[in-house]
Formats: sequence, C-alpha cells, structure tokens
Amino acid sequence: MRALAVYVGGSTLTSTIPGISIAGRTPEDTLYTPTLDLEYLVAGAPVSAQAVPVTPEGLPTPAVITRSVLQLVRVPYLVVDAGTFYGIGVPHVRLPHARPGGNIAEGGALPPGTARLLYEEARLLGRSLGRGMDLVLVGESIPGGTTVAAAIMSALGHDGVSLVSSASPANPKALKRSVVERALARARGLGDVFSIVDAVGDPVHVSMAGLAAGAWESGARVMLAGGTQMGAVLAILRSLGLLDAMRGRLSVGTTKWVWEDGSADMRAIAEEIGGGVEVAVARVGFEDSPYEGLRKYEEGYVKEGVGAGGTMVLANMLGVSWDEMKRAVYDEYARLVGLAKG
Repeated sequence: MRALAVYVGGSTLTSTIPGISIAGRTPEDTLYTPTLDLEYLVAGAPVSAQAVPVTPEGLPTPAVITRSVLQLVRVPYLVVDAGTFYGIGVPHVRLPHARPGGNIAEGGALPPGTARLLYEEARLLGRSLGRGMDLVLVGESIPGGTTVAAAIMSALGHDGVSLVSSASPANPKALKRSVVERALARARGLGDVFSIVDAVGDPVHVSMAGLAAGAWESGARVMLAGGTQMGAVLAILRSLGLLDAMRGRLSVGTTKWVWEDGSADMRAIAEEIGGGVEVAVARVGFEDSPYEGLRKYEEGYVKEGVGAGGTMVLANMLGVSWDEMKRAVYDEYARLVGLAKG
C-alpha cells in the first residue's frame, strides 16, 4: 500500500485561556507546542528552543508515539504550517495564508475570507500529495483544539461541547461551554461554513478538510488521524456537501484513550456528524510502561495528538504489531529521558 502522512500545525489564542489546555507549562507556553511537536517529529528534538518535549517526571507529547511508529514503517511524511504562532524550524510546507487563530472568546478567529483561502490552498496541496497514493493520513497539532472544534461543530448545528474530549483527565466542560457560547454569539446569522470558521474556528481544522478533499479528489483514500477534534473536520466536509461522496474512502484513526473517554463521545461524532464514518482504534496501552509519564496516558492525560492514533492504525495496516509499536515508544521515551538529563 502506498501511503503518505501529513501533519498540520497551527495555533489558536484560545489555548491561552487559563484552564483550557494543559499542552504547556503555562497557558502562554501552549503557543510553542505545535512548533516543538513538529520540529521534534522531523528532527528528533526541537530546534527553535532548547527544550526536550518530555522530562523523566513529565507528560510526553503524543509526537513521541507518532515519531516512534514512523520509524517502523516506510511511509513518507510531511509537516504543514497552517498558522503556528512561532513558525517551524524544520523543512515543511507553509500555506500562503497561514496565520494563528484568535481567542474565540474575545473576537473573530480569522480575518474574513481567510478560512476559504486556507481550504483551497490545502485542497490544492492535497491533490498534489494524493496522486499515486492509496492512502493519505492527515493529523494535527493545535493546543486548545477541542474547544475551537466544539465551537465549529456547535455553529454547524451540533452540541459540540458534549462531544469533545480533553488532554486533561478533568475535562473542563463548563469552561469550554462558556467560551463556545461567547463565540457563537458572533456566529449567528452566518450562512456559509467558511464565514463560520472565520468567526469561531481556527486555521487547522479547515486546512485539514481541504487536504482531505484534495487527496480524495486525486483518488486516494483519506484517514483523519486524531480525536474528537476530527468532528470539526467532518462537520466542515459535511457542510460542503462532500461527506456522502467520500463515503467508503474516508475514515478516522484514533487512540483507545479517546475512544474510551467517558467525558466525550467519539461514537456520536462518527454517527451523527460523520454519517457512519469508520473509526479505527489503535490498541496500544502503556499500563506496563517503566516510565511514569507514559503511564499517565492510562490515567486520562493527553490521549491523542500529532496524529498518534491514526499513525498507529496505519502502521498496523502495514503489518506492524501493537506490541512492536509499544516497545518502539518505550525506546524513544528512554532516548528523550537521556537527552533531558544531558
């Protein structure tokens, strides 16, 4: 099977609202996360900052899973900048209208017209990348992403807040609902999906939708690699009238931590928004990990990101066992612990 993986990074100032995201030591640090994630994915360590994305006591970025698994398969991959706050210091593609999203609790997410431009630019890229491919995987890194995804889904007629998960075991639903309700007050009366994303969304989910559409148009199957945020991508594709046409050639790949999250509802996303889209679940767990940071995943921390679940599903489709993946993650985590200790 000829496969290609694409990982889209972007920022939303929504992630700096205290309590929304734990993907950084402080709310402001969450703006660095997509940069560090994607640099580490490509180079094995961040290059824009003297930082290792894990400490012996800390929570490892899910990019640890993604990078570990990519080392086991002969799958080319590409990083796309849809609007990171600090840029990406390794080879990548930057969409021409890439820009970070605003804080949706306070104002518009993107300047009017930006979402449509990002979608079309990503669609052209997806068409190019999908040529000759059997499968194109599309993942993401955007702290605060479940909150803006909830806003997009809600503006398109779904109860997004009830559906989304969190990187924390204590999903801050009340805070998310407050942010989403403030955002929705600006979306009332907007008729088309791109205007809605400009008002309450972010640069990443609409770019993922464009990549998916373009790859599908080139004849490839598409796997959205991520958690409940994929509901926003599916909702955008649905609003554009593409979901029915893509049926059978579109799927979602996620982790067991998202699938089993009692505070979210990935099944409802697949059925109600995705129209019965297939969801493949990676059966990798870290219960026996010698590292506390990885065992925290079993306590409800992190759960998904940087395409981790879908990348594991893809590797399994290519013949890699779940146990092989787990061992590779443990080995990579040990390497990072060594880097952190200097």
